[in-house]
Amino acid sequence: MNPTRLPPLITGAAVLVALGTMTALTAADIDVRRAAPFLEVATPSGLTTRGTGQLPLLVRLPPGVKAADRALMPVAPGLGAIYLEPAALSAYLATYPELSPTVSPPRFPLLDEAGRWTRAPAYASQTGFDGTGVVVGIIDTGIDASHADFRDIHGQTRIAWLMQYEQPRSYHPELEAQFGCTDSNQAPCAIYSASNIDALLDSAPNQVPRDPDGHGTHVASIAAGNGGISLPDQPLYFGVAPGATLVIASPSAGGGFSDPAILNAARFIFDRADALGMPAVVNVSLGSDYGPHDGTSDLEKGLAAMVGDGEPGRVIVVAAGNSGALFWYGDGGPYGIHTEAHVSPYGVTRVPIVQPGAGSDQVKGSAFVWVTFQPGDDVSVGLEGPDGEWIGLTDPGQEQGYDEDGNTAAVINALVNGKSPLTHDTNSAVIYWDGQWQGDDELAVLLSGTGDAQLWVTGVDGAAPGVSFGLNFARAVKAGTISVPASDPEVIAVGCTINRIEWSALNMMGSIVLQSFGGVSPVVPDSTCYFSAAGPNAKGVMKPDLLAPGAIVAAAMSHDADPHLDPLSIFHSAGCPNPEVPCYVTDSRHAITSGTSMSAPFVAGAAALLLQADPTLTQAEVKELLQAGAARPTGLVSHDTQQGPGELDMLGALQVYEERLGNGERADVLASFVVLSTEYARPDPAWPVRGVVQMRHADRTVAMGVTAAELRLQVTGGTVVEPLTLVRGGLFEFAVAAPRGSGGSEITIDVRYRGLSLGARTLPVAVDAWTAGAGVEAVGACAVAAPETPPGVWLWTLVLGWAAACRRRRPFQSS
Repeated sequence: MNPTRLPPLITGAAVLVALGTMTALTAADIDVRRAAPFLEVATPSGLTTRGTGQLPLLVRLPPGVKAADRALMPVAPGLGAIYLEPAALSAYLATYPELSPTVSPPRFPLLDEAGRWTRAPAYASQTGFDGTGVVVGIIDTGIDASHADFRDIHGQTRIAWLMQYEQPRSYHPELEAQFGCTDSNQAPCAIYSASNIDALLDSAPNQVPRDPDGHGTHVASIAAGNGGISLPDQPLYFGVAPGATLVIASPSAGGGFSDPAILNAARFIFDRADALGMPAVVNVSLGSDYGPHDGTSDLEKGLAAMVGDGEPGRVIVVAAGNSGALFWYGDGGPYGIHTEAHVSPYGVTRVPIVQPGAGSDQVKGSAFVWVTFQPGDDVSVGLEGPDGEWIGLTDPGQEQGYDEDGNTAAVINALVNGKSPLTHDTNSAVIYWDGQWQGDDELAVLLSGTGDAQLWVTGVDGAAPGVSFGLNFARAVKAGTISVPASDPEVIAVGCTINRIEWSALNMMGSIVLQSFGGVSPVVPDSTCYFSAAGPNAKGVMKPDLLAPGAIVAAAMSHDADPHLDPLSIFHSAGCPNPEVPCYVTDSRHAITSGTSMSAPFVAGAAALLLQADPTLTQAEVKELLQAGAARPTGLVSHDTQQGPGELDMLGALQVYEERLGNGERADVLASFVVLSTEYARPDPAWPVRGVVQMRHADRTVAMGVTAAELRLQVTGGTVVEPLTLVRGGLFEFAVAAPRGSGGSEITIDVRYRGLSLGARTLPVAVDAWTAGAGVEAVGACAVAAPETPPGVWLWTLVLGWAAACRRRRPFQSS
């Protein structure tokens, strides 16, 4: 089938729906009456806001232009938002042709035992800090405001403010107007104060804000739940900052979260914290795989603009994402959402995309592919459909479209004209298609030219994980799967470790024992989670920034998410020894689930404890303190790219904050460790390998007295790009690189302390991960072992493969 170069109207429409691109519409060149019906047909339901059918549009404002002057709501510096039905979009763009709205696929939401690893209870015991006087803000699916974990000793709510996606209640009309709740061109919302919630708890409990999904309640409990101190039984599941003040924003009715909604929610939390006179940390356990993965997306820049050196007392923590798993299905694999390819001018590089598990069934959905190149790369991009080439090679600075047989597609390649999501900050291309295809069909991205491509795929509607595994690359890699907005260098991105391997379930005798996790048996606590997204970001910045417990975490269960009431709850019984008995429910108010969504709030609570000690700390200072105090996980770390500088350790952060020397005159070589940002080196000094060094004493305390003069960085087969530099405490950083033309060789990195090696590392030098043979591993499937019955004890053995056949794509909660 021959590719079709579409007329400007069709190309603009396809770009609009898929890639967040708007072609300027004017009376001179666009028939608006023709455009509106096309947009109505072309808009995938997965991109519109559930319940309204509107597109959530994020708009970059020209310099000096105020949002209100363009009928927009300000959601971040330089960004406005508006929600429009597809049919109304053409008229809006005709009125304001200078604007460049964007739309992206939705971002999805991704304690008793955890204290062993985070040492937050010991920190609280030593300092007396519990987060009092600090706002912990949660952007998520909502909160069960009636839950005891969010009420004080007198039964009063600890939620100071709550903004929820629903029709306005007019409790606070000025605030509802300020945050767009009553604007027909924004998402509807109601705003509650603590007094409103308490009044409903007393007189109309059935009208108290709820959380049917349960994800937000669980996340809030990890960060700041108090275990239910108002109840007579002994609290078991304390959050990290149980004395903090909660501000909750639930900007979605389900089906994911739009970028404008996320930014408006963050704006609401910081605004209410300012009104309370408190510092604030915002937890964002949401994200997706669509975007440049380098901090240049509008969402990432909008969040970063709310924190920084000019905004002391403000911190944003983000879940790293659950896309780090690779899997095999049938004879194919490894499958995953990310891959990379070296592009040569001597041929066309073909990157196949498939939908494992879909069989020959008809698939109706949409797909988004983001391709990021390095600065200076010159690569043309095309799209091959199941029946042949849909879009031919599109040169940088150009766009092409396709519309035939019910399938619509578009490619925009490095076209920076203010009318696409691409900017001069990144060298990228975006690809989109919408329509129907057979489940066993193969599509492919076509690349030709000179450069290196990093690609991420996101499926929507029938192309999303569900009945099948969703769209995946046929040859995927783990490194670089860090999600958006966690890939932003400024936010604190948190990866996952295994919290526990055994627990007691409600109404079950004995214990549930985790026998296998991600194909690994036996399961070792405090190991990295196989699904946890890996770094670095597309610019080579080490990610994640920290690790924290995320697998098998017990925390508050929303009443509506109780699997006894909702069998499709995130705490459902799939994989349990008896499918009729939910084994993830630990008591009548708490349950277990897993994901980096659960990891992030541990760090958000930790940030609240630091802000209680010093409300003037900046985002960078909080990150620095937490990273300098981070510990090496005691379990298995399969890939450095999933680890970052280490795991949350509040006693370590406290030591660094107080600048106390550790126990001992010298650091211990065996207790100290080195982490690298990648598992292979590219033959290009512009792609350095970044590393951190954590100096420790034998008892795990930070070796505060170590100086750079006591360390030596030895590199064989490469050069030092950035020398060893002290960041804070015992944390040092460096960067090395392989020379051009060195592909096929090796580079050895050895950090020595007083002549003793901390463990030399040898990396292959190659143009991509496939040439290097790095970043590929198998993942097990879901199964349940037969129960064992030792004398006097019921012991259920549970085998979990959290990101393969039993994965449900939720907000960074993997269950």
